[in-house]
Amino acid sequence: MAHELVIKTRILSSGQFSSVAIGIDRGLISAVGENLHGARQFNFGDYLALPGGVDTHTHMREPGHTHKETFFSGTKSAALGGTTTILDMPNNDPPTDNARALQDKLELVSESANVDFGLFGELSDIDEIERMAPIAAGYKLFMSETTSASSSSSPPEMLLNSRHIAGRVVTVHAEDPTLFSPEECTDLHSHNLIRNLKAETEAVRRILAIDTPARINLAHLTSRESVEMAQRRKASFEITPHHILLDESMPLGAKGKVNPPLRKRQVADRLFEIARTGRAIIASDHAPHTEAEKSAKFSIAPSGIPGAETRIPLMLALAEKGMLKHQAVQDMCCQLPADLFGLKKGRIAPGYDADLAFYDLSNTVKIKGSDLHSKCGWTPFEGWDAIFPAGVMLRGSMIVRGGQLVLEKMGQNLR
Repeated sequence: MAHELVIKTRILSSGQFSSVAIGIDRGLISAVGENLHGARQFNFGDYLALPGGVDTHTHMREPGHTHKETFFSGTKSAALGGTTTILDMPNNDPPTDNARALQDKLELVSESANVDFGLFGELSDIDEIERMAPIAAGYKLFMSETTSASSSSSPPEMLLNSRHIAGRVVTVHAEDPTLFSPEECTDLHSHNLIRNLKAETEAVRRILAIDTPARINLAHLTSRESVEMAQRRKASFEITPHHILLDESMPLGAKGKVNPPLRKRQVADRLFEIARTGRAIIASDHAPHTEAEKSAKFSIAPSGIPGAETRIPLMLALAEKGMLKHQAVQDMCCQLPADLFGLKKGRIAPGYDADLAFYDLSNTVKIKGSDLHSKCGWTPFEGWDAIFPAGVMLRGSMIVRGGQLVLEKMGQNLR
């Protein structure tokens, strides 16, 4: 049998590197083997092919804040970092907390997506849950205020008991604002004291005690205690690169201000141990702001940092240093997030979308904000080691070659 396209490369299987040929037909992986024949062939030699990354938590800022990011620039940034699918959050202006606003956002961004995407609806009005269902990839519940979002006026117990969210993913921003400290917010340390660990763990405890038909996914957990509660209840959870690699003592100023906050080094180190197990979803929580906005007085500077482009490259560089297993990177950045949303992505196997990213593991570079492609133009990981993809394929089409986006606006709505 001759395939439309055959790619020769290396893949990971059960933690082992192996040289294979990947057959691709009609945008899907049709075979993985040794002696495959194709009308066209690409040879990536010793490069490592990972499934296209799936980022379950981004804030692409459109509509409402396109001076920070557009859907085009944000999904370009994701693609150039090896991510081929993003799930975008609803704290826009206006917020996508109803079916009309969600449909308007879908129509606005559909023509500018460089990777496949899904849109979250905000879980705040119980009457809108059913109306948003045909459009929403999932729902987002804010238990506290954060950038461009206020906490829901309805108690989570009421919202999470709706029959219309049965089987659907509800991602929860779990912080209890009644436990925030009244400190003056002047730096990363005081921000951590204000939005303290207890506010997170008690919110997680409350959510996990709710008997809900939904599939709970806890966003950006920052502590091992929160993770272990989620694991005991078999709830899915996300951790971010910034919460495992950065901490409140670093000289980042407001560029390190994020909700929930960067924690103490020992807390981040314990969270990093969770990443070493490979049993977590690593999401970027990509939330760009301009340098001018981040240069404001710390107390009024907005919370959030960019990360869609650096998520996988940072993790691969850590794997090359022996700090993580390569298989763990693949599982946490590709397979587990795809599985959560039931996507035929995240694996290099027959029947899955031919979303692939090819990495030269010998090509470690230093991250420079000026070289990245988010509209905001900066990163808290300036100078860190990373391995960026040499090529990226979306549903069988090569959209990135040599670090450049060569096919634009190829993304499709997952729903």
